[in-house]
Amino acid sequence: MAVAGRIVAAIIAGGPARRLGGVSKPLLSVGGRAIADRQLEVLRPLFADVVAIANDPAPWSARNVRVFPDRVAGAGPLGGLEAALTAAADADAVVCVAGDLPFLSPALLTALRDRAPGADAVAPRPGGRAEPLCARYAPRLLPVVQARLTSGDYAVHGLLETVAVDWIDDTALATLAPGGHAFLNVNTPDELQRAEELARQPAGR
Repeated sequence: MAVAGRIVAAIIAGGPARRLGGVSKPLLSVGGRAIADRQLEVLRPLFADVVAIANDPAPWSARNVRVFPDRVAGAGPLGGLEAALTAAADADAVVCVAGDLPFLSPALLTALRDRAPGADAVAPRPGGRAEPLCARYAPRLLPVVQARLTSGDYAVHGLLETVAVDWIDDTALATLAPGGHAFLNVNTPDELQRAEELARQPAGR
């Protein structure tokens, strides 16, 4: 059963990849295309509204994506989530994805969009480890997130321990995100090399 109403997808652009020359991670090239373009190719058929949480609007404006900046400086992913929930305040939910995930899974994103309409959050938990930046959140969590920011508790994993989460565990992920490549993020030269290797395989193009 699909979630009623409007579901926004938000790309959490994050900060510069200092270990990769300081470039914005969504602009890193994997398989000859920017990660941002790879993500938009997957997200746009699934969501009527895709936004970016970024402090530099130029790359996103060029891609016809609405941009919302972080509202709390230095708060990391939780600050990005706060901005996404604010941007999607009039929606039924927001699906957040980190801007350094080159291999988003359409099947997993569809499940995040449609599962458990009443849950505070829907999140994958591969190998027992939560993936909070490939997850869906209800806008009603905004005050909870803001309270954590005020207290200085910036751990997004900690947020998921305090709300009602519909977890997507390994059995379902074997079909929705086989191989775990949907959770491969690009932070280091080794991870970028691994992503390039995967992109050369037919399923990664």
